[in-house]
Amino acid sequence: MNAGDDDVRILNGLIGATLDSARHYKKVAGNVGNPSVRALFEHLSTERKSITQALQSQLGAISSNPMIESARNVSFTRRIFGNVRHAMDYGYIALIDEVERGEERVKAKYERALTNEKLSTLSRSVVQNAYKSVCAGCAQMHALKRYPNAERVHSERVEQW
Repeated sequence: MNAGDDDVRILNGLIGATLDSARHYKKVAGNVGNPSVRALFEHLSTERKSITQALQSQLGAISSNPMIESARNVSFTRRIFGNVRHAMDYGYIALIDEVERGEERVKAKYERALTNEKLSTLSRSVVQNAYKSVCAGCAQMHALKRYPNAERVHSERVEQW
């Protein structure tokens, strides 16, 4: 395996996790009644798609066969956010807790990539920029728990899928 293969493997894993994050933010946005919270989830979904595009651009620049994402990566990303649907049955706090847990897992995946010595300098730069955005999204999930109108927002029911 050459250095480019390591980058392809790492970037594919991050792309899968980030795309899954974007999809789940979009699903949650469609099921939250509060317009400002919905807008936040929609924004984060769009932001994750943008991150994915940057990672895919780097992948395309380093590989003639960039799409070698394994089934293992796909199953990992499904496990990251697998409980969001279940959490929606239990209301706002459970939903935010589950999304927050998923985001922490995505963040950890980026952290592992950044500590991987096999990641090239160019790819590391792209991953570092994406990581900053992922961290900002995690911070926004933490902040949702301290939403100024918590009593009103926390009591609202999450619409069914």
